[in-house]
Amino acid sequence: MSKVIGIGGDFGGDDAVALAKKVMDLSGKTKPRYLHIPTTCYDLPSGGTLGLYAKLGCEIDVLYLTHAYMTEEILAEKILSADLIHVPGGNLKFLADVWTRKRADIYLRQAFRQDKVFFGESSGSMCWFRQGFDDCGPEGAMMFVPALGLLPYCNVPHYESAFWQSFNARASETALSTVACENESAVCYIDGEWSVMAASARPDARVWFFDAEDGYRRYDLRQHPEILARM
Repeated sequence: MSKVIGIGGDFGGDDAVALAKKVMDLSGKTKPRYLHIPTTCYDLPSGGTLGLYAKLGCEIDVLYLTHAYMTEEILAEKILSADLIHVPGGNLKFLADVWTRKRADIYLRQAFRQDKVFFGESSGSMCWFRQGFDDCGPEGAMMFVPALGLLPYCNVPHYESAFWQSFNARASETALSTVACENESAVCYIDGEWSVMAASARPDARVWFFDAEDGYRRYDLRQHPEILARM
């Protein structure tokens, strides 16, 4: 079964290295194949991230879905041969439009039925959920964006900021329960079970759950393991 780590905001320094090692360990391979998909940032790759995973021993590849040479055959081969699939932060709506137009969404869902690790931060976290709440509307307005749907909830990143907590007043606009991650926290779906994690630099970083079956009441998942158990 594939695994997903959704990160609310970047882990830095030693925590970035620790996270990368955890992701690699989850693959079960000593030299996993790492695929970077930078659609969210208009196909501008993150050299630092690529360098980190290369330094730790991964085979590195990048999937530029907006480039003219990209065919369905090429993208399918890259996605299905990867062990680690990483999406950085950026514009979720742009990603969703490109993935649908290029049919990358079909192969990513197919890949999820294999033993792979999907991860990313901000929009790179939201893309794995059924829906994201992102600032990609007109003039940076917040909007709900349908996403890949590997995980059954809505997702909100950067949740400790007042700007992203604007979701509170709009939670009932989605019929979905929602996972909201603060910066330097992450929600993990591993082998069919949910858990949360925080960077060592910020051990109090929280992950929240808005329960659609309980009037969108908000719960701190670290304080409510019973909710994690039934997700």
